[in-house]
Amino acid sequence: MTDIAGEARFMGAVTALTMHEMQNILAIIRESAGLMGDILKVNARVDFKHRPNMERTLEHITTHVERGKGLLEATSRLAHSPDDDMLDSCDLAVHARVVALLSERLVRLKGASVNFTPVPAPLPVAVGALRVLMIGYQSVQWAVGSGTKDGHVKVELEPGQDFHIMTVVPPQGVTPDAKALDCIRKLLDDGRLEWDGRMLRIFFPVRK
Repeated sequence: MTDIAGEARFMGAVTALTMHEMQNILAIIRESAGLMGDILKVNARVDFKHRPNMERTLEHITTHVERGKGLLEATSRLAHSPDDDMLDSCDLAVHARVVALLSERLVRLKGASVNFTPVPAPLPVAVGALRVLMIGYQSVQWAVGSGTKDGHVKVELEPGQDFHIMTVVPPQGVTPDAKALDCIRKLLDDGRLEWDGRMLRIFFPVRK
């Protein structure tokens, strides 16, 4: 019989190591861009017609390196989600941010963007990390529906005493698929979800 959990942990472990190596590559690119920027500053009085283009390029590199770091961090979190200490509980505050980062391209292909509002404190829930990521990702996918020319998917968190809540707000004018909502509901064992026609609220039981 195939050990699905063991295979998932193996894939996660190898992926996590690869993500760490990619972080090192991004660090080298960032340091190299920083060195080039320092050279331009030291030689600020030297007449160099390509200076504006180089400065814009270095700024572009820095921006995308930071974006890449965020995506690698999120992918590393995904890779670690099958770990033994993540099977039954996780920090909703951390993994909701991972959902927002990993769903950026999915939402952008639909003509929208993701707006995530972080919270300052941990939100421990009695749901495994991989399950939280699946529910969150599918909720964002559900929220963009068949596509929209413009708009934002909002992902927000609400601390509670018995349940911590993840709220997903679709772009204005988008009607999400009811069947897809049923699929998300089936992933919730001890929690529940509510859709009021404007926002989806997903209730995750608090880890006591």
